Amino acid sequence: MSERESGLPGRGMNLRELECFLAVVDHGGITRAASALYLAQPSLSQIIRRLEADLGIDLFRRVGRGLVLSPAGEAFVGPARQVLRDMANARSVAAGYRGLEGGRVDLAISASLTSSFLAAWVGDFRRKHPKIALRLTQHDGDTDEIATLIRSGAAELAYTVGPISRQGIECRHIGQGEILLALPLGWGDDLPDPVPVEMLAGLPFVVDRGFGQRYLATIRDTHGIEPDIVVDISESGDLLPLLAAGAGAALLPMRQAMEARRRGATLRMLDPAPARDIYAITPTSPLTPQAQAFLDLSIGNLERWHRAVGERRARGMTLLDAAVDADNVIESAYQQLHGNWYRRRESE
Repeated sequence: MSERESGLPGRGMNLRELECFLAVVDHGGITRAASALYLAQPSLSQIIRRLEADLGIDLFRRVGRGLVLSPAGEAFVGPARQVLRDMANARSVAAGYRGLEGGRVDLAISASLTSSFLAAWVGDFRRKHPKIALRLTQHDGDTDEIATLIRSGAAELAYTVGPISRQGIECRHIGQGEILLALPLGWGDDLPDPVPVEMLAGLPFVVDRGFGQRYLATIRDTHGIEPDIVVDISESGDLLPLLAAGAGAALLPMRQAMEARRRGATLRMLDPAPARDIYAITPTSPLTPQAQAFLDLSIGNLERWHRAVGERRARGMTLLDAAVDADNVIESAYQQLHGNWYRRRESE
């Protein structure tokens, strides 16, 4: 009787086998996983078969020439990720004494936050920690989806615009962002600043199916106003090109509005002034040093932005003028830092 037939454990699985198993899961099959791992397909298939033999279960069902996770395989994904994360954490603790010289941060971020914050955070983080890789997953803000990403280990750190209350998950409010009205070039010369919310009635809008739709629904429910949605898109990243092309107005978070302004959009504050909360979602267990470093950086980034705007408002600037001036200064500093970083990399 074989070890598998007897139900007795074999020689014991190793971390490489777990990495290979998760690569097949994440890449959707042997072919793409083998390419990502720089392995021959037969070698990867043999590793998976060996892991199944060691565990005494079938992790995949063979369907034609492809693989589909079995129920046992689905149940194994979370523990496998946790084993690798625990080992990475142990290694990272040791690496922390040498500085953050490697590893990876698994992030999940709300689609409505992606363009307005993530690029700045990632760019800043990569300049400070060039040897740490990042893996990004976008989520639509669904509470169950975020909880699943954190609990399964698919993400160690998530950012969202709403609070989450789940066992084993920690939710931390890290900041708030203002919301502005962005208008295509040539629009809005007759609009006051700030624009009363009532004047949004009938204004043509481009919205994404996340933040934009939710906020316009809030305006409709709270103020009884029916904005005219003329373009409805699924991805927030497609919004700014449509705005620049004159397809319609948009409601944007402050940082994304600054990017729209650089593309020629006209910005107006709203009255009453709306705001959007930002939350960091983590497991209750300690974060790896890499993830903690990214979380600290994102909080610091938000605090610097609000401090820069606050200092300018204290000098008598309006919120919009303060944000524009702070954005110009920060953008110039980022460009200088990027140039210095690139020249340094070229000389290495």
